[in-house]
Amino acid sequence: MSNRGTTEDEKIFNHQLGRNIKYLRKQKGFTQERLSRVCDVKFQQIQKYEKGSNSPHPASLVKFALFFKISLDRLCSQNLI
Repeated sequence: MSNRGTTEDEKIFNHQLGRNIKYLRKQKGFTQERLSRVCDVKFQQIQKYEKGSNSPHPASLVKFALFFKISLDRLCSQNLI
C-alpha cells in the first residue's frame, strides 16, 4: 500500500519496517529479487518496502516473519537494528 494519505506515524512505521527488512535481507545475503520470490511479490515492491514508500500487506508481513524466523513484533520493532 502506498504512503499517500497516511499519517505521520504510519510513515515512520513504514520507514522503520523497511529498514528492518533490508537489514534482515542483507544479513542472509539475499538480493531483493530472491527475497521477492520467497515472499511472492515483485522485486520492485521489495524496493518500495525497503525505502518505506509502501507498506506490505499483512499477509506479506507474515511471510517475511516466517522467512526470517522472527516474530512479527520483532520484525516491526524500532530496536531491531
